[in-house]
Amino acid sequence: MLPDRSWQGLWRVVALGILLCYPIMVVKWFPFGGGARYLNVLAAPVSLILLWQAPREEIRGLLMSAVRWGMPFLPFVLIWTFAQLWHGYDPLDLNPPMRLLWCSLLFLGARLAGVGYRHLAFVAAIGATIYCGVALVEVYGLGRERAWGGTYENRFGQFSIWVASLCFLHVFFDKPKDRWPLSSVLLLLAGVLGSIATLLSGSRGALLALLVLIAIALFSSTNRSRGLMAAVVMMSSVIAFCFLYAPMYQRLELPFGQAKDYFNEAEFSPTSIGIRLELFRIAFLTFLDHPIIGPGYTTLEQLYETHPAFGLPRPEMLAIPGFHNDWAQTVGIGGGLLLAALLATCIWMGLAARSNVYLLAFLGFSLVFGVSEIFFTNKLGLSLLMASWALYAAAERNQERRA
Repeated sequence: MLPDRSWQGLWRVVALGILLCYPIMVVKWFPFGGGARYLNVLAAPVSLILLWQAPREEIRGLLMSAVRWGMPFLPFVLIWTFAQLWHGYDPLDLNPPMRLLWCSLLFLGARLAGVGYRHLAFVAAIGATIYCGVALVEVYGLGRERAWGGTYENRFGQFSIWVASLCFLHVFFDKPKDRWPLSSVLLLLAGVLGSIATLLSGSRGALLALLVLIAIALFSSTNRSRGLMAAVVMMSSVIAFCFLYAPMYQRLELPFGQAKDYFNEAEFSPTSIGIRLELFRIAFLTFLDHPIIGPGYTTLEQLYETHPAFGLPRPEMLAIPGFHNDWAQTVGIGGGLLLAALLATCIWMGLAARSNVYLLAFLGFSLVFGVSEIFFTNKLGLSLLMASWALYAAAERNQERRA
């Protein structure tokens, strides 16, 4: 029989492996993948076991730290819940409150398991490499036009560029003593592989994360020349790949012509950009009619039926499950009240993240993703944001405690 200390070490490795496997959320081919089940089925029970094993005199402090961690999300979560109840939605359909609960437990588990930046860098590299493998198999092996991980092309692209960006950030912002030998080379290679997965997903909106990454490299790096070099290298690499990979180059060309067509045509064409611009118009008209608490959006068909000013719907519009961006989605669900709550959460997150480059990146990624897709208001997007925020905030606290 192994000594107790060996068992404790083995249990810690198992706990770390479970708590850090958040990249599986976007790959349906993995067990517990393709959704947010990782949080409530895997991470939450492990965190509860770790909390049960913690010294009793530390539990109060740990719980208080979890409460402080979740405070920035409260405005959005509380007003979302109020809007759900006000409009008579299913009371069990409380995605943001449940994300906050599960990720608060994840934060506690990460604190107790001793998650550090070295672990998170390793997981980001593994995730980016796996995403590239999945994308290559789906596009070149299965013949799909765009990689999707078994879930959704744009969401797969967002997850891919998320972990790829983390690889780059760990190279430029971690202290050398926090990395193992040759880690910079391996992280850069993994970041490139994650970027390739993003490009194979064909998601244009996901590439907006590079603007955030470049801004961080320019303004947050202590070595400005090194930050500028990193920004130039990243942008040059992506531009070169886009020109060499014809399908992505063609997708990048489309938005300009589609936007021009939308404003020049008497009746908009149901293109990708045309539909998004039309949804912005509908959201604006919805806000004028329901400025405080919104209409309680359910489907676009319902909105067209109750708001004649929207005009006659096209079949392509009625097939869309949401407003396709966070700001219009919040107006449709909770009006100006929920919109203000989302803005308050973003501001509070920015204040909480001002000294942590990783948290700043998460906020920036979420904001740019929310322009072309629903991210804050999507279960999987919000799960990625909160899970990453919990893990990196816990790593920061653990590092401060060791120091």
